[in-house]
Amino acid sequence: MEAKKRESQHKLVKIKDATNLINQHVDLLGIVVELSEPDLCRNKNWFCTLRIIDDTYRRPGLTVNVFSNKREELPKHHGMMILFLNIKMQSFDGGRRVNAACNQRVSSFALFERRIEDGDFVCCQSTSNFIGEERYKSSIIKLGRLFARSGIFNLASRSSSYNPKAQTVEFSFLREINEGNRFNLACKILHVDEDTRTIFVWDGTDAPPPSIGFVKDKSVSSLSVHTLLSRDILRSFPTVGTILSVSSVSDHLFRGVKPGDWVKLYQLLCVVDKGSWIGKVTDSTTVTLAQDDHLVGNITRIYDKKITSKMGHIPYWCVPSPPRLTETDADQAPFVTLMDIITFPKVTYKYRCIVRVVSAFRSQVEDENNRHYRDLLTLEDPTATLEAFLSEDFWGSGLQNAEVLRKKWNQLLGVTRESSASSAKRNPPWIECCIFSYYTHKADPWKTRSYKVFGTRLLG
Repeated sequence: MEAKKRESQHKLVKIKDATNLINQHVDLLGIVVELSEPDLCRNKNWFCTLRIIDDTYRRPGLTVNVFSNKREELPKHHGMMILFLNIKMQSFDGGRRVNAACNQRVSSFALFERRIEDGDFVCCQSTSNFIGEERYKSSIIKLGRLFARSGIFNLASRSSSYNPKAQTVEFSFLREINEGNRFNLACKILHVDEDTRTIFVWDGTDAPPPSIGFVKDKSVSSLSVHTLLSRDILRSFPTVGTILSVSSVSDHLFRGVKPGDWVKLYQLLCVVDKGSWIGKVTDSTTVTLAQDDHLVGNITRIYDKKITSKMGHIPYWCVPSPPRLTETDADQAPFVTLMDIITFPKVTYKYRCIVRVVSAFRSQVEDENNRHYRDLLTLEDPTATLEAFLSEDFWGSGLQNAEVLRKKWNQLLGVTRESSASSAKRNPPWIECCIFSYYTHKADPWKTRSYKVFGTRLLG
């Protein structure tokens, strides 16, 4: 018997609020981000499962089980807006988890497609007992505007009843990001902060070297990932490829994701803060799982090919080799990344790497015999930053003329006549160098671990 068409007596509630209304019937509006294939129940009725999100509950989203005695009355499309009327909120797993049930004897729904030409939302499918579109027209427009820029509506497929792979959304690698531009990223979650406001993600590629301003101290790159997390956590991370921290002002967007998950981040914004790339969530940012997506396979194939090659630990931006600005005493040693050095299991060791010198800090030191200067460099590669003291033989043998030394410093730091005159951004060159890690107090070697550039000389 066909259900009667009647208007819901309930008010529209946000998904986050609905999760607290267990065993109550509510009206919900959301975006369909996942849709299962229809299947038969034991009672021979049809059902499907979908996951919806809104601006209050983007992660993990709410699971809704839709039941009908007619397969054709189940939702047919994802990447669209859906309005549920009179659906029941339920708890399961001992009350620890929540979902909703749409039984068309008492509930109804309508799917709304976003028109490309004017951005309006029009009903493209509804159950026979649905009534209430006009009542919630303003809510549909408002939610649509919030998510329009995320690209999520481009996931909609009208060509088949179930086609989650029919995507027209473009995804970028971290090596393709530009400051101030929004982009979509498929990546692996390496770490989630306890407050679930910040995640650390990775896609195996090297982010572009950020341009750097003129600074008078060593504050550059203080937001590098290794300064934000403990060494114990970093040891579980890949040592090749940029690790991006992504922060949200709220704690619900990343709730439910965990380290090891592959996800898709839509409409992410990247900025350079103190010389480091930082990911920022926008009003349009959404998160979906991507465990079995073809993008994940593509990312892992590219990474595996890189990591097994001779160039695997050389920054993408200076392959096949950096400009010949330095010479080292260990030109046959394999290259490592700065993250390799930071997470190396021994306190003392010698390494060879390719880096940029993004800042330098000179301090005056007095000992028993004389007063002299000591230079502390901030080194950078796509994986991390590292502070290392500079050995005196770096500048070559003999006394250095003050003007010659100034020019060498400018060359090392990427200072040109034009950039210094206009206070423009610097772009330091890549150099090859050797680094020695050591401790200053035997009683506590790890806490007093320091680094020094040695066996390296600047040419010219």
